[in-house]
Amino acid sequence: MDKLMGVVILYHPDTSALMEHLHSYLSVVDQLLLLDNSETPSLGLEEALSKEASNKMQYRFFGENRGIAERLNQAIEAAQSMDYRYLLTMDQDTGFQPGQMLAYWQKVQENQMDKVVQFGANCQPDFTPITALPQETNNLITSGTILDLSHIAAIGLFDETLFIDFVDTEFSFRVIEKGYRNLLFADIVLQHRIGYLKTGRSLKNLQSSARILHAPIRVYYILRNGLELLFRSPYVKGAQRTLLLSNMKILKNNLIYHHQLAAVYSNALRAIYDFVFHKMGKKQS
Repeated sequence: MDKLMGVVILYHPDTSALMEHLHSYLSVVDQLLLLDNSETPSLGLEEALSKEASNKMQYRFFGENRGIAERLNQAIEAAQSMDYRYLLTMDQDTGFQPGQMLAYWQKVQENQMDKVVQFGANCQPDFTPITALPQETNNLITSGTILDLSHIAAIGLFDETLFIDFVDTEFSFRVIEKGYRNLLFADIVLQHRIGYLKTGRSLKNLQSSARILHAPIRVYYILRNGLELLFRSPYVKGAQRTLLLSNMKILKNNLIYHHQLAAVYSNALRAIYDFVFHKMGKKQS
């Protein structure tokens, strides 16, 4: 039977919420890396991890934020060095419903479809119908994805120049363009939070509804990286362009409803400037 390594990329996590999510998949993975991008240690985190008394977990604190892509690539390298074929990638604010992780892992092992690089779970059950039939998809989010590392040599690693935002999108599109597959198990439901919610009134009908907002710095990465993929990536074509543009529309809420509009617009203008002059990686102050 194949073994499964897991990795969680951390950035100033809420310790109690993180531990709750860990419990939803820790029993299924054979080993779990926790790679901490926080600039300073999180209060109570190491103590909480030590109380688990689990020899499965390895916590690494780096004291600097090097982005999502670099940490994912470190996890891939670690997994391959220990002869793991599969790697589960998780966000700190994501977990599974009871019993779902075991069912998910069984589905991956029973899969008969060839050239599947990524297996994914359903992060938006309100929009993606829950069905027992697996379905091919153009895009999977990093969190809750299981990578088949036997295909990494053909696909390549995650693009570290993107740093954060659309790292998973670029990788998913590359999988498709290189003739491989992303497979979604829509009946495996993730408990996943994207951004934070604020009530805003529609400019069209004046009706109030919840809007997903992000920290202003995320506006920078979403806009810069989206433009980079739209205009410079060889892997964003046809349906992928349409999907990427649709995902970028989330910026609209930040530009209208955010409580830090000055910071949002400052980051948006800087994103356009850095895109034009091809300044990638971590945003420079």
